[in-house]
Amino acid sequence: MKHLFYCIISILLFVGCNGCSSNEEEPKPGNGGYLFAHMTTSDYGAMYYSVSRDGISWTTLNSGKKVSDYRGHPDFCLGKDGKYYMIGIQGSTWQPVLWSTKSMIAWGIEKQIPQSVFNVDKLGHKTEMIWYGAPKMFYDEDSDQYIITWHAAKNGLTTNGNEEHDKAYWRSIRTFYVLTSDFVTFTEPQRLFNFTGIHENMPTMDAIIRKVEGKYYSFIKDERWPGDVSEGYKAIRIAKSDNLTGPYENPGRAITDTWREAQTLVRNPKNNGWYLFVERYPFEYTLYEASQIEGTWVKKNITSPDARHGSVVGIDETTYQSLLRAFK
Repeated sequence: MKHLFYCIISILLFVGCNGCSSNEEEPKPGNGGYLFAHMTTSDYGAMYYSVSRDGISWTTLNSGKKVSDYRGHPDFCLGKDGKYYMIGIQGSTWQPVLWSTKSMIAWGIEKQIPQSVFNVDKLGHKTEMIWYGAPKMFYDEDSDQYIITWHAAKNGLTTNGNEEHDKAYWRSIRTFYVLTSDFVTFTEPQRLFNFTGIHENMPTMDAIIRKVEGKYYSFIKDERWPGDVSEGYKAIRIAKSDNLTGPYENPGRAITDTWREAQTLVRNPKNNGWYLFVERYPFEYTLYEASQIEGTWVKKNITSPDARHGSVVGIDETTYQSLLRAFK
């Protein structure tokens, strides 16, 4: 009788285990997770922190209060010295400044960046002097250079909240870049993309650059309007190049739904694929996953924090616990 009882238990355990197994196994505590630096809808420009073990379920830290005096559009860049950098705005003067941290807890202003760095008047465009085109930054080990990208509209065009009036402004948006190795000297601004064919006049913004297996990939927002293009308006596309500053190939088909921006890319928890977080503005963040950098990208359901325009980075367990202690 006892032998029969143990046989039944073994069968039930075997069936139960097989029924519960999943390729979507969540990382267990102790393996780190993700840090999300972001704005909120009600406090645009300030920086808030949320953390997650798996990139799916998020918890906002610090009782939902901002974590720093940083102002700007948060975008993490890991530098050659092991510190993280972000470009922000000095609230009292509206000057661009470089923020840095070693711990991800205490951010401080490293130095002021001259406004002239973002001056693209000679290229027929004008960088707005409030958010400076939401600068993004990437450190390229091969060239020992930081590339800073931002967007600017054509000279003379403005926005006033009226959609028909504003379309000309957004259609004129282009991405520009400078290079620096020390944040002291900067190259002259240049246009980053020169697409051809149906994408020749494609407005672009929020461009981030990453190097994967020897190639440079830029994830960009297609700022065209419905009717300007048959598919992929206001969505994220990928352009690639053999060189940091291009030329970049024409972008592929949209990899997200429409009305998406402020994209941020990280490895997935198993380190065998990619997560792309994008803002469904002005509501919440959504997630797309791919096993390879060039796709296919599949949408996943997540519990988004109250997040606008932000940046996600993978963190180890020590950093994860330090953040919990600092901002519990």
